[in-house]
Amino acid sequence: MKEMPSYGLKVRHPLLYRFGVLTGITICVYLVFRYLLHLFLPFILAYLLMRMLFPVIWFLRHHCHFPKWLAYGGTLTVFFGAVFGTVLAVIWQLLRQIRLFGQNFPIYRREFMALYVHHTGRLCGCLDTWLGLPAGKSRSCISSWCDRLLVESGSRLSEQAGNIVSGCFSGTARLLTVVLIIVVSMIALCGDMQAVHRIYRKSVFYPAVHRVAVTLKKSGLAFVKSQGIILVVIWVICSVSLALIRNPYSILIGCGIAVFDTFPVLGSGMILVPWAVYAAFGQNYYAAVILFIAFLLCVIARDLLEAHLMGNHMGLLPFFMTAALYVGVCLFGVWGILMGPFGVILIRSVYEQFLEKNNEPPE
Repeated sequence: MKEMPSYGLKVRHPLLYRFGVLTGITICVYLVFRYLLHLFLPFILAYLLMRMLFPVIWFLRHHCHFPKWLAYGGTLTVFFGAVFGTVLAVIWQLLRQIRLFGQNFPIYRREFMALYVHHTGRLCGCLDTWLGLPAGKSRSCISSWCDRLLVESGSRLSEQAGNIVSGCFSGTARLLTVVLIIVVSMIALCGDMQAVHRIYRKSVFYPAVHRVAVTLKKSGLAFVKSQGIILVVIWVICSVSLALIRNPYSILIGCGIAVFDTFPVLGSGMILVPWAVYAAFGQNYYAAVILFIAFLLCVIARDLLEAHLMGNHMGLLPFFMTAALYVGVCLFGVWGILMGPFGVILIRSVYEQFLEKNNEPPE
């Protein structure tokens, strides 16, 4: 009896088959990011940092003939000292500017209220004339509305103050725990780095994992490097611009604008443009021009650097990069800025590896 050929979903509906595979990979990546990544992330970071430092250690041992303990210990000491020293210097500068802002806050409040009263009076006078209202009617309505808004905002803020403080303390404690685990893991890897390499290379999953890791490393390093360079450039542009208008918190505010600029859709214009408009209304045209030029420089720098640093190395179109950032932020919050693009890169790498393993041409 002649055997009938069997046609599976892969042959009968290849597009549906590929869509199912891609959907399965996407779900697996999401579950790993959601439930497993935070458990293994400190150890992954420790391993990657040791891989980064290993060429220096190898050079000290084989070219400078340092003993093993001195090569590992000296490299880690210099690395930890440089990292913690930089972090402490930045934190000290930020705290100094925050304290200065707190000391000068009453002065800023008086200046703001004076400008608010002046411009509100002019605006309300125009509204009364245009709408034919009695003199002072629109101003009383706006004042009562602002008073209610301030009272409601103050009550909500006081209700959430305890949660905010406890959240800051718990977040700081978790961060310090992660940092401690990374440091201990790096120290533990000093004597086990080569053994870990041997175990990894002898693993059954090494060929597939290695190919995905190479692609992920190339794309991931390009993303992290580009975003880091862009953040520093935006920080420098904003800090220098604010220093030119004699703002005493140029470093602090410049850092905030640079971080805000990393969010999709928002960007530095959400802060610099309204600030420039406010300065123009206050007849401070010099500050308005400087802030507007800073906004243009930030936009130009981000567009040029993203196209140059990310486009060729990551292979993601700007549309997919924007979609990855948006979906990442929606699913994972602020961390989605990193996890969204990394997730897309990982999904694409695993999908291409799956097609290659099954002798199918990639799409």
